[in-house]
Amino acid sequence: MTTITASDLKQNSMRLQDALRDDLLVTKRDKPFVVVMDYEKYVKLQAYIDAVENEPIVDNGYPSISFDEACDRVAEAVTDYRSGKMKTMSIDTIRAKLKERRK
Repeated sequence: MTTITASDLKQNSMRLQDALRDDLLVTKRDKPFVVVMDYEKYVKLQAYIDAVENEPIVDNGYPSISFDEACDRVAEAVTDYRSGKMKTMSIDTIRAKLKERRK
């Protein structure tokens, strides 16, 4: 994505043709202001957004948790491991236990 200033675009409107090759990010007072892109690309992008928004939400059976909650759980597990509360097992022991549960 090419970045140009609004005043540069105002002084040289031929720069709009650059949007045919690469999207233009127009800034105003050093902050993003508007994006200019090829119309065909916009149509494809809008069709994709519409398709994604209309997809049904599928319940895969797993409960959803927030990113913050996941981070908290990992931090708690690390604390438990370091304090000795969490016991580790060899992979062979884990496989044996799983085999017993399947029976």
